[in-house]
Amino acid sequence: MNDDIAHVNIRWPGMKKARGTQMDCVITKDIRLSPSALQDYSAKLLSGKEQDLVIVAGAVAYADRMVRRKRARGWARHIELTIPVSRPAFWNKPETMTPLLDALEYVSGDQWTIHFVQGPGDTLAKTQTSLDFTLDNYVVLPFSDGLDSFLQWQLLKKETPEFNILRVHTSSRASNNARNALIDGHGDKSDQRLAMPISLAVGAHPEPTYRTRTFLFFVMAALAAHKFKAKKVVIGENGVGMLGPAMIPFGDECPHRTTHPAFTRRLAAFISRVLGSRIEFDHPQLFRTKGQVLAHAVRYGVSGWQKTHSCTRGPRTELDGMPCGVCGGCLLRRTAVHAAGQPDGQYFWNDLSGETLDDCRANASSREMRPSDIDIGVHGIADMSCFAELALPETPSDIFERAAWELIGKADASLADAAKQIKTLATTHANEWSAFRAKFSKNGFVNAC
Repeated sequence: MNDDIAHVNIRWPGMKKARGTQMDCVITKDIRLSPSALQDYSAKLLSGKEQDLVIVAGAVAYADRMVRRKRARGWARHIELTIPVSRPAFWNKPETMTPLLDALEYVSGDQWTIHFVQGPGDTLAKTQTSLDFTLDNYVVLPFSDGLDSFLQWQLLKKETPEFNILRVHTSSRASNNARNALIDGHGDKSDQRLAMPISLAVGAHPEPTYRTRTFLFFVMAALAAHKFKAKKVVIGENGVGMLGPAMIPFGDECPHRTTHPAFTRRLAAFISRVLGSRIEFDHPQLFRTKGQVLAHAVRYGVSGWQKTHSCTRGPRTELDGMPCGVCGGCLLRRTAVHAAGQPDGQYFWNDLSGETLDDCRANASSREMRPSDIDIGVHGIADMSCFAELALPETPSDIFERAAWELIGKADASLADAAKQIKTLATTHANEWSAFRAKFSKNGFVNAC
């Protein structure tokens, strides 16, 4: 057996464990399925291929979380995955396999080998939903408790009131039920939602990079769009979050493309092959900064966005229940709020004029900074600054041309315009970031790093 290949075998209970498998994954134990959530996707009972698609998405996400990267050897892994499906002949066809591998390798930067084997057949929800999905003209919105998806939800209600919005929620919504209830209160009875029907049992220290998170999330959103004949799946990510990480890779990492239109274009090709219907992924905020999206929403009278969450830190980091204020997510949000002329929220490290993080604490009696806190803050500042530096006059034009080519994916008359808009996006971001930093002392943490 090649030690450089991670073999992951997915099986249903009752199926024999495969010999020579490094990782044995049992569906319902390691890939957990929620019967009630799956039932909601079954307004028109899931077909065999649709059930297979759910398992494939969960299997990919599980393998991505469980196979650790050996960073001393580089970024890429070779993952060999065996998945039981109802129709292995269909899934093993090049017409199905090629777009699947294209999407996975593009978003994760890994090499994938997938074997589809015979599974037990119809194993998922057999009861139809009890929810009232009787409306038509749906649009599907992948929805977290973040600012971008909230603003996109509210903008859809303002700009396209003819659509009925179906929100597909990530499983992370359960992390703060009180906040999520406040967020949901800004909708109405037509704003129905589906919970993520899959969760993963991956232990305390899974592989943190998890680039296929959106593969799982967007596959379920596309399945919902297919089942309810929705016009499209709308991705609410702002342009800086969408394009910036793909243009400014960190170290030896694969460019971060989890919401990039080039990824959803590949994903759409795969979904079209499996489901037989063309699902459109729409990116309406592609060339807007987060600040521009927020300002646009505020002009429409959108409220309640303050209840959303952008911090990447978890509850175990002892931040007194507050967002940290210095991670990449917090800094992008704070810059956006300042650019939109809105009052900033309260953060654990609030006034970034302090020379150290301890000097920046909102409450001087709170815990002292740790080396990991400094590292996260420095990286957050670097993330913001690196994309801003693309706006400098000496930046070669081919950087924007390559980004436009990746975005469009073909020789097209729109390439030049796309390159121009990406450069404008970088310039707007640079201006917003500079204005935010100007609020704080020149010797402060946010300016000294």
